[in-house]
Amino acid sequence: MKKNEATPVQGLQLTPEPAERDTKERLLKAAKELFVRKGFSGVSIREIAREAQANSALISYYFGDKEGLFKGVLESFVRPLNAHRMAQFARLEQQADISVEEVVRAWVAPMFLMPKSMNASPVVSLSLTLSAEYDKLSEQIILDLYDEMNECFLCLLERCLPKASRTSLVWRLYFLVGAALTASRPRAKSVQKLTHGMIDHQDSEELVQQLVQFAAAGFRAIDIQTPQPASQKTVVLVDFFNP
Repeated sequence: MKKNEATPVQGLQLTPEPAERDTKERLLKAAKELFVRKGFSGVSIREIAREAQANSALISYYFGDKEGLFKGVLESFVRPLNAHRMAQFARLEQQADISVEEVVRAWVAPMFLMPKSMNASPVVSLSLTLSAEYDKLSEQIILDLYDEMNECFLCLLERCLPKASRTSLVWRLYFLVGAALTASRPRAKSVQKLTHGMIDHQDSEELVQQLVQFAAAGFRAIDIQTPQPASQKTVVLVDFFNP
C-alpha cells in the first residue's frame, strides 16, 4: 500500500463525494426536463449531457444507458409517492376495521396532496410518454416500481371485500390508474365549462374525495361472471358425467 493511500474503516459505509452526487443530480434534473418536454425517443444521451454540463460517458457510469436514466428520473418521483402509500397501508393493516374508501384514499391521496415538489404531474407526463412509445420498457418499469405497492393495496381490498375475486379487483385497479392519470392532467377549461363554473379546479381535496368515491363504488360492484368458451363448457360436462 502506498504511503498516502487512505485505508477504509471496517464497517463504515462509503458515501458518494459531493461532486459526484452533484453530477448525478444534474443529469437527473436535465433528463427530467428534456423527457417531459420531448418524450423518451426525442432526447439523446448527448443532449442530456450537454444540458447537465457533464460528460456523456457518465450516463453509462451512473445509469447504464438511456433507459436506466429514464427509470432513475421516474423513480425519483415514484419512490416518495409509494413510500407514503405504503406507510398509510401499514397503518390500515393495524386497524381492526377498515373501509374500501380508506384503502382507496391511501392509494389516491399522495398523487394530489403531497407537496408541490413531489406531485404527480411529472410522473403522469413521463408515464404517458413512455407508454405511447415503448410498451416493453413501460411494463418493466411498472413491475419494478409499482407491483409491491399494488400488491399491498389489493390485499387490503381483499380484506374489505372478501367475496370479490382477485381478477375483478385487478381490472378495477387498472381502471383506477387510468382515472388517476386523467385527473392529474390539466383540466381547468373543461371542468369550468362542463360545470358552468361550479367546480374549483384547484381544490385538490375535492378531487381526491370525488375520485375515492368513484373508485370505491367500482371496487364494490358485483363481480361480472365471464362466460366460459363453449369448449370449456364441454369439458366441464364430460368431467361431471365421468367422475
